Amino acid sequence: MWIERFNAADVAGLRETRPLPPRMSLSLLICLWVSTTVVWCNAEESRKWEGLTVYGVMHEAIGKGQHQGRVHLSEITGKPHFYGVGALEELLGEITILDSAAVMTAVTQEGRPQAILNPAAKATLMVGQSVAQWREFILKEEISWERFDQAIGTMATTQGVNISKPFVFVVEGEFQDVRLHVINGACPLHARMRKLEIQGEKRPFEFEATRLSGTLVGIHAVDAVGKLTHPGTTTHAHLIFLDETTGERVTGHLEQVGLIAGAVVRLPDDGEQDGPVDRSEPSPLE
Repeated sequence: MWIERFNAADVAGLRETRPLPPRMSLSLLICLWVSTTVVWCNAEESRKWEGLTVYGVMHEAIGKGQHQGRVHLSEITGKPHFYGVGALEELLGEITILDSAAVMTAVTQEGRPQAILNPAAKATLMVGQSVAQWREFILKEEISWERFDQAIGTMATTQGVNISKPFVFVVEGEFQDVRLHVINGACPLHARMRKLEIQGEKRPFEFEATRLSGTLVGIHAVDAVGKLTHPGTTTHAHLIFLDETTGERVTGHLEQVGLIAGAVVRLPDDGEQDGPVDRSEPSPLE
């Protein structure tokens, strides 16, 4: 394949050029195709993520080690009524934003979670949105950890939320079958999938509880694996709770969680429904 030459008679001031060699021409066309595809995909993603604040994606920060600070937390907490989840730069701790207030937790040398207050902190990962008004419901039945993702989607759908777009949600109350971690330089979920051993200085805090009270902040996002969510899940959720040893308010990344009846579930309310209310499935909400 050849690239057509400029016509010097038609373009004043340009010298006639020789056609590019076939191999170079093909390489150039491939590069142009890839660039166009990336731009198109980013545009599609931007439309899908409209209204969402996103800094960094998982496969870059965790998979490729590109975990530099991308945004000052003060910029995030300066947004009104912001809710989100993320990780500190260098993956040295978890961040949960609850109504524009940041809860940050790192891991001590002894392997315990430690609440940190650092107004100059930066996040390498952050996803969330400002929510001025919520739809609030009481959970009328228990939700097992295996059904958690599906249940969040069902709750949202029955309330007319468009689940094809990412949205933030909050749950307050008691939780069951909780498994969480606080990252400390390397992601334990990524390590398990790759069958890697995390070295001592980067070992996370890992915790399990049969029942635990707290506040969950999460993002529901379909088709966002490696970007907003880990493989095999449509949610990215953190839990704010009191550390049983120190009594400090800390946060961790949820690997699994179930819900206890009576928990308060909050879904974003933009003043109008994004679609017709779906009554084809029974809602676990009152």
